[in-house]
Amino acid sequence: MVDNETSKIIADPKAPDAPAQLEPSRPVGWTTRKKLLLSLMLVTQLTVSCSFSLLAPFFPTEAEQRKKLSKSQIGFIFGCFQMSNLIMAPLFGKYLSLLGVKYLYISGLFLSGGCLICFGILDRAPAGPSYLALCILCRALGGVGSSASVTSGFAIVAQEFPHAIATATGLLEMVNGAGFGLGPFVGGALYEVGGFVVPFAAVGATMMLMSVMYIFIFPSIKSARRAYSGSLLSLIRIPAILIMSMTVFFAFFGLAFLDVGLGPHLKTFNLSVIVTGVIFMTAPILYALTAPIWGWLVDRGHAGRIMIVVGNLVCVTGMVLIGPVPIVGKSHLWLTILAIVILGIGFACSQVPVFRDMLMTARAHGFPDELETHGLISGVYNFFYPFGAFLGAVVGGIISDRIGFRWTCSVIALMVFTMVMVMIIFMLISRHLSHKRKSQDEQDKGSEEIPLK
Repeated sequence: MVDNETSKIIADPKAPDAPAQLEPSRPVGWTTRKKLLLSLMLVTQLTVSCSFSLLAPFFPTEAEQRKKLSKSQIGFIFGCFQMSNLIMAPLFGKYLSLLGVKYLYISGLFLSGGCLICFGILDRAPAGPSYLALCILCRALGGVGSSASVTSGFAIVAQEFPHAIATATGLLEMVNGAGFGLGPFVGGALYEVGGFVVPFAAVGATMMLMSVMYIFIFPSIKSARRAYSGSLLSLIRIPAILIMSMTVFFAFFGLAFLDVGLGPHLKTFNLSVIVTGVIFMTAPILYALTAPIWGWLVDRGHAGRIMIVVGNLVCVTGMVLIGPVPIVGKSHLWLTILAIVILGIGFACSQVPVFRDMLMTARAHGFPDELETHGLISGVYNFFYPFGAFLGAVVGGIISDRIGFRWTCSVIALMVFTMVMVMIIFMLISRHLSHKRKSQDEQDKGSEEIPLK
C-alpha cells in the first residue's frame, strides 16, 4: 500500500520534487505473450551490448600500431557510436508512437548488425584519414540503430510491465552487463582464431538474422500513432529528473573512459588478448548478476534513491583503486582486478533504479501514464547515457594523453563524488519540503474541524 504522503505526491502534479515513489509491485500475470516479449528483448539486449564492447581488447592496439591512430582518435571512434545515440534518442523518444514501436525496434537491430559487418571489412582499408573517416561513419550509423532499439525497448518495458518496471529493467540490465562482459571475451577469442574480420562478421550476421526473424515472431505493441506534443525540455526542467540524468551521465562517462583506457593500462602487465578479455568481462558479469537483485528490491518499495547514492559511492571507491590514484601507491594487477569487481557491483546498484525513478517523477508532475510519456522518458534517459559515454571516450582519451590513466581516474572519481553530494543535498531539501507540506496540510485540516461558536 502507498502511504498518505506518497499518494498526495502522486496525485498532485505540482508537488515540488518530492522523492518519487511507486506502489510496490503486486503479482502480475506473466502471460505467454509477455514471456515471449521479454525473452526476445533479453536476447536483443545481449547481442547489442556485445556488439558495442566486441572490439575493446584488440581494436585500440590494432588501430594504434597498424593504422597509426592516436589515443584520442581511437577514443573518438569509440565515442561517435554514443554521439549518434545521444542525437537520435530524444528524436526516437518523441516520435516513438508515430514511427511504430515494433518497426523501430527491429529496424534498429538490422542497421546495427549491418554496420558491424562493414566495420570488420574496414581492416582492408589503407591507414590514414580515409580509414579514420570510414570507422567513424560505420560506428555512427551503428549508434543510430542501437539508439532505435534501446529507446523503443525501454518504452516497451514501461508499457508492458507497469507494476514490475525495475524488475524487468533489472533483467535487461543483467543481459546488458553479460553482453558487455562477453563482448571482449568473444571478440578476443574470435580475433585469435580468425583475425580482425571474424568477430564483427559473426555477431553482425547474427543480429541481422534475428531482425528478420522478429518480423514474424515479435508481438505487436499498441500505440496511438502520434508524436508527443509536448517539449522534451519540460521534462528535463524538473530538478529530480535532471539530477537523475546527470547521475547517468557521470556513471557512463567513467565506464566509457575505461573501455578506451583500461586496455593499454592492462598491457603494462604483459597479458594475452584472451586474459585481457576475461578481465574486461569481470565488471559487466558482476553487473549482470546483481542488477536483477537491485531491481527486485526497488519494485518492492525499498529506497531507490538511497541505492543510487550508495552505488555511486562504491563506484568512486573503484575509480580510486583501479589506477590507482597516485597517492594510494603503485599499480598492481590484483588491485586493478579488485577495483573492477567493486565497479561492477556499484554500477548496478546506482543505475538500475534510475529509469523507474524518472518515470515516477514524471507521473508525479502530471505527465500521463501512456506510451508517449514512456517514449519521452526513454529518450531522455538514452540521451544522457550515450552523452556521458561519448565524452568519456573522447574527452577521457584526450585527458589521458595529457596526464595519464591514473590521474584521469582520479578526476572521474572526483566528478562522481561531487554529483553524489549534490544528490544528497537535493534529497534532504526534498524531504524537508515534503514534511513541511504535510505539517501545513494537517494544520489546515485541523482548522477546518474547529466548530464555529
